[in-house]
Amino acid sequence: QPKCWTDGCVPLSYQKESQKADEYLREIKDQKLLSEAVEQCIKAASYEQSPPIQKALLQVRGGQVNPCRGSGPSPLLRWENRGRAASFGKCFIDKFAPENFVETCRDLRVLNAVRDYQIGMPLSFDQYKQLTKEVLLDRVVLRRLYPIAIKICEYLRLSEFQGISRILAHWACYKVQQRDKSDEELAQVINQKLGDAVGISYSDIATQAYESNRPELAIKLLEYEPRPGKQVPLLLTMKRSQLALSRAIESGDSDLVYTVISRLKDELGRGDFFMALQNQPVALSLYRQFCKHKEPNTLKDLYNQDDNHQELGNFHVRSSYVSEKWIEGRVASLQNAVDEYYKAKNEFAAKATEDQIKLLRQQRRFQDDFDKPYVDLSLHDTVYNLILDGKHKFAEHLYRDFRIPDKRFWWLKISALAEQGAWEDLEKFSKSKKSPIGYLPFAEISMKYGSPGEAKKYAARVAGMDFTQAAEAAVERKNEAEMALILSKCTDATVLAKLEQAKAQLGKK
Repeated sequence: QPKCWTDGCVPLSYQKESQKADEYLREIKDQKLLSEAVEQCIKAASYEQSPPIQKALLQVRGGQVNPCRGSGPSPLLRWENRGRAASFGKCFIDKFAPENFVETCRDLRVLNAVRDYQIGMPLSFDQYKQLTKEVLLDRVVLRRLYPIAIKICEYLRLSEFQGISRILAHWACYKVQQRDKSDEELAQVINQKLGDAVGISYSDIATQAYESNRPELAIKLLEYEPRPGKQVPLLLTMKRSQLALSRAIESGDSDLVYTVISRLKDELGRGDFFMALQNQPVALSLYRQFCKHKEPNTLKDLYNQDDNHQELGNFHVRSSYVSEKWIEGRVASLQNAVDEYYKAKNEFAAKATEDQIKLLRQQRRFQDDFDKPYVDLSLHDTVYNLILDGKHKFAEHLYRDFRIPDKRFWWLKISALAEQGAWEDLEKFSKSKKSPIGYLPFAEISMKYGSPGEAKKYAARVAGMDFTQAAEAAVERKNEAEMALILSKCTDATVLAKLEQAKAQLGKK
């Protein structure tokens, strides 16, 4: 560095308004050493422990940061207003990057503050850089110098999450260990201080309160925690499962509710557990869903405790098909369902279940006698298969015993006979008595199974209205054979015209 600079010739001459100041500056600039001289002054100031010497090296003035700690009882960082806003040397450099200068001033102010005897951290500049700002803050916080730490954060412009929020959280954790205020007062003080600061977890502070043997304070602090996922685990740790269940339900998170229910189940006896769920309908409903898939016997106990006979009946019906493999066990379970339905005064369900028991017994007999699978078929399929197998008497027995409607039975029988190809039996059946479904279905089913000759036998017995329906069905299916059959028997001009038009369109294609 030029001697005229280190001796202070240039700054002093400039302050005395001497013309030699310009000569000295030109000499240094000609040697291209002015930038280096300024940088060395900044660097020298950073390694200097004495604030007055730092000030002399940096020559900081109004609007810039004064690195000196100044006089007074507090080492807090201050601003001073003493004239111009620049150091002497860099004013004469055309393009001088101010970042290093500004950062050094900030660092020195922080260092001068923590070097104060009231704090007692005589760090060098290199130590400070090695530690980093965050570690320095941690050391200040550990000494519980929270105001100084917050001022440093504000001055260094650290993010809330890294700076002020972290310090406030540490302060709150320290505060809950004090016994000078009641739980309610302290919770309010902490909330007023912290507010909605970014990155602060009230659950962490509540955990510290609980570990400090202040459970009621912990619960009050958790009221300020907006995330139920943070509240519930701590409440469970504190053995406040009922409160945890309420918070979990309020959150609307079913997984959280299941977690609390599982803990309650482990903590309470079976009866107390069920009673606890009775006061929480949402939790009870979720637990029932769980039991339906995982613990069916527990679900049965729940219904028994509530005297819910309707659901008990439903439970026995489901278990008869899910759990019971043998007919005897299934019938016994269904009989239990019948008893529960009668207790619930649901006669329809009781009668339907009794019919199912009767059908199961019939199906088992058919299966044993005919060596074919009948068990678990519907009544419809059972009758249909009996007709296919030629067991007409047994089919008619079921028809009468279960009071199958006439139309449904006739449809079943003509469909099964046509599929079997038993055309003589179909014709005999059509003549047995007046058909409740008319005779068009006989013709249609014959056409469906490829027997137009059989269909002609029923054409003369089809009523006029049936011709209209048959024509619509034939046109929709684009079946020329059916159209020809209807044309040969029908006398309705409207129906004939419609069929002729449909046939003409098919011919064009």
